[in-house]
Amino acid sequence: MTSKKAKKNKKGKALNYKLILIIGGFFHFIVYSLKDLTLYNETLFWLSLVVSGLVLGFYFIKKMKLLSPKSYRKIEGTKLKLYMYCICFFMMIGATIICGNIINGTVLGLNYIAKQKDSIQQEYSIQKIVQHKTGGRKRIRRNNPKVYLEKDGELMRLNLNKRYDASENYSEFKTITLNLSKGWFGFEIINYYELKK
Repeated sequence: MTSKKAKKNKKGKALNYKLILIIGGFFHFIVYSLKDLTLYNETLFWLSLVVSGLVLGFYFIKKMKLLSPKSYRKIEGTKLKLYMYCICFFMMIGATIICGNIINGTVLGLNYIAKQKDSIQQEYSIQKIVQHKTGGRKRIRRNNPKVYLEKDGELMRLNLNKRYDASENYSEFKTITLNLSKGWFGFEIINYYELKK
């Protein structure tokens, strides 16, 4: 009877981990759907990823006692330490991706949902336009133009939601007009844009 209970407990824990991964994946989709539409602070984005990853990662490492194991599946000594360091590394990466995306996804999602109806048009000078290769986001955003523009004295990167056309001369475009709405957290949301020569 006790072995059946132990198996049920293990299944319950596995389901919890799966749920965490599903939640992380959902917020990951929110982040990469809304990040290109929002003038979101890059420093805040990366800071929330790193800090949440470090805090949550160290918490799980300490709770699971990964740095002081006695044995694991007959692995001992130096091999065990190396194995546990690898587990800790992947634990930190996983915590960073999942928790960071939950924080950023929540901010971006609430900012977008509760945006103001009023909008303003702002024109910015373009520094350069390059091809942004999206890699894993190919199906969502595809290969699109990345615009470098100056906003309030800072250089910003903005990914446009159209496919990069190699035959088009992007150096001709000197300004970009953005139609912006204020979000709930104050981050501006791009309703539409227009490149001007």
